[in-house]
Amino acid sequence: MDLSDKKFNRRQCLTLLAGTAAAMRAPVFCWGQNDRKILRMAVSTEALAGANINDAQVAYQTLINEYSRQAGTVTAETGHQVFIPSEEVISGVRQGTIDCFGITALEYAKVLDYIDPDLLVVSDYLADGMEYVLLVHNSSPFKKIADLKGAQIVSHLHRDMVLLPAWLDTMLAANLPLAERFFGSNTRHDKVNQVVLPVFFRRVDGACLARRSWETTVELNPQLGRDLRPLAVSPRIVPIVICFRRNCNPDGRKMLLGSMLRLTSTASGQQMAALWQTRGFVTRPTSIMKSSLEMVHQFEHITAQSARSRKGPS
Repeated sequence: MDLSDKKFNRRQCLTLLAGTAAAMRAPVFCWGQNDRKILRMAVSTEALAGANINDAQVAYQTLINEYSRQAGTVTAETGHQVFIPSEEVISGVRQGTIDCFGITALEYAKVLDYIDPDLLVVSDYLADGMEYVLLVHNSSPFKKIADLKGAQIVSHLHRDMVLLPAWLDTMLAANLPLAERFFGSNTRHDKVNQVVLPVFFRRVDGACLARRSWETTVELNPQLGRDLRPLAVSPRIVPIVICFRRNCNPDGRKMLLGSMLRLTSTASGQQMAALWQTRGFVTRPTSIMKSSLEMVHQFEHITAQSARSRKGPS
């Protein structure tokens, strides 16, 4: 049995994606019959790593409808697609056709100049950032990162892990090859037990996942916490964030923000928050993205440098 399934089955894990719904999609909000104001919203498909998009679309629509009821005289209408590709989100933000958007930290760096500097919205567990861990077995010979050269690694395929490639490459870049050449293999699984248990049973050498997921797993099976240990821990980062565009409609912004922050004021909102394993959304200053941006910029520099090296002299 999947250790994470002690509390949540796969269908619930897909449904819990509704917890970020209203903040991330493109409904049209209307005030009255003669005063039509539009707030366009979108979510990047990159923010749903490891999830079934078709099931997630249904879950998102449910919460959007809930927010429409909360808004009273304001109604919400969504387009056919809840999610759009990364390049379309970035283009829409730059062109001013998207006002509110759920994006990864990698995408955030590309639209930084267009983002409202006053505040961001995140799930409560991201209020102070989160960490990644690279686990090894206590009985393994691995004492430092360099010892993992050629090792077999398993990583968690999850939306919270979108900055994992950036962390691994920036961690290794100081004096080791980049991850794709350093590790012998790095496979991904969307179930936590498929990430942690292979290390426990010594079938692979290491596992990468969010510290939050690791701590939940240890609560369910303390033996894992006794036999496995973090060999490396990332800086505190924010992988997924909800942003408003500079100078977007202030009334729409206020209404939508209020609805997001009142997520748990209804039974359906409480259920979705529980499935999401969060107490709701919170606002934070844009300064919470500082370490994430530093990692992304360093990662982009490393990636560009590696590409030039492979290309060779012109």
